[in-house]
Amino acid sequence: MAVEYIRDVLKVDQVVGQEMSQVLIEGDVIVPESKPDIGKILDVSGAVVLNSKELIQDRVMVEGGVRYNIIYTGEGDDELIDNMEDETGFTHYIEIPGAKPGMMSVLKCEVEHIEYEIVNSRKLNIKTVLNMDGKVSSVLQLEAVQGFRDLPDVQVLKDRIKVVSSREQGSSQSIVREDLELEDGLPSIQKILKKDAHIKIKDKQVADNRVIIQGNINIRLLYSCEDQNEPIQNISYDMPFTHTIDIMGAYQGMDCSENVWVQELFVEPREDINGELRILSIEAVISGEAQVFETDEQEILVDAYCPGMVMEPKNKKVKLTQVVDEKQDQTVIKEVITFPDTVPRAEQVLHTEVRPVITDQYISDERVIIEGVLVSNIIYRSADVSAELASLKEDIPFRHSMDVQGITEDMDCSSQLMVEHVSCSLIAPDQVELRAVVAAQVSVFSSSEQEVMLGVDVKEAEDLKDSGIYIYFVQPGDSLWSVAKKYNTTTDNILKFNNIEEPYVLHTGDKLLIYKKLEVTL
Repeated sequence: MAVEYIRDVLKVDQVVGQEMSQVLIEGDVIVPESKPDIGKILDVSGAVVLNSKELIQDRVMVEGGVRYNIIYTGEGDDELIDNMEDETGFTHYIEIPGAKPGMMSVLKCEVEHIEYEIVNSRKLNIKTVLNMDGKVSSVLQLEAVQGFRDLPDVQVLKDRIKVVSSREQGSSQSIVREDLELEDGLPSIQKILKKDAHIKIKDKQVADNRVIIQGNINIRLLYSCEDQNEPIQNISYDMPFTHTIDIMGAYQGMDCSENVWVQELFVEPREDINGELRILSIEAVISGEAQVFETDEQEILVDAYCPGMVMEPKNKKVKLTQVVDEKQDQTVIKEVITFPDTVPRAEQVLHTEVRPVITDQYISDERVIIEGVLVSNIIYRSADVSAELASLKEDIPFRHSMDVQGITEDMDCSSQLMVEHVSCSLIAPDQVELRAVVAAQVSVFSSSEQEVMLGVDVKEAEDLKDSGIYIYFVQPGDSLWSVAKKYNTTTDNILKFNNIEEPYVLHTGDKLLIYKKLEVTL
């Protein structure tokens, strides 16, 4: 029997796949001719630089590099502090079955571990482990059945669902420039040893055909000076920025997800009016990508039947994902570190740097649990006669929990950590107390499967239950709808002969009187 439908287009995001993988990158760093020979390594750090991300069949191809900064003392001259920079490129494929060009993708990449070996005074071998998390999604478009024409007795069951539908994505770059003058009391700059930059997003909004992101670039600098007591100095500075990403079709009222990072950071010391290097010309190249999406509440038809006929729905399962909650807070990580026998004792702490690495995250008892390691490096002056510079590396395990009401263990979570402040004080020549303030940002997602009706097959009933009066005892999981469908009658008919009050909840063991009189005309 031909059936005419009332249809509506349903658009919903579907995760094609999400995979995590690790990448081992190994390379040699050669000391430039203008630099002194390596005497002692004080710090080796690396930052991921993503140059391109491309979706190909069943894969995400990532091209980029790890940009290294090495701080060391010259061979034979422990007071000569210098640094060098180098970059090791990589190409990596994340296997995600079903991925295709044109789909939407999100990539997170971070350095998990760095180890190095001095090959000789002019060569350093570095091995780096990267963690990559790739996610590919697409927009599923269905012509869902919303009703029927010319079937006056048809019974339909509808449900209201929240649907997230991405529209478009885009990316862009921008440049932020600013001059920074050293505060009074800080010594003049001799050489920039290290520069880092991290994005702090304060506000984001979707406007017509674009996404506007505002925040601060937290810039941290380490430089050498002529102060014999404190030969290295730290600077931390927040530089405001506004970044715009053009996305055709975006409009005010839509939501967005974003990823913004500093692609390049240039810092050049300049002389002030007194001829001293006390002015820093800072230029940051910002890269960003964003997706705009809508969250709609829609009514969909999930089941249907018609008394006197046999209807076989043709359904399709779709996966619905939505954000349950997003929270931010801070945690303080404290640790007393005892020096091993292999390193010299300390007289003065000069510089401390920490980097949080998440090793696991999960939900338990309405809490998001974050477990990780705080990778720390402490540069200090030794307490021996030579007062040479030395460094101490320590991995500090930590565990942080955040209360999020209404979440369950079958939900998913995603976390980000950023160091707000770090300090290190000398307790004894062989002990220091490290204190780090870490900001945590957590998003919790729920996923569910929903059947969407795409059509039905209808035919005449050949073997339906006879007319008559039936007594039915409610079983676990029964509803008014399921019982009416079971006996091929209507919910109104059951309500007519039974004393059931709104909201029409059935309880196991309840007795229902079902009266059937079939009058079918095709």
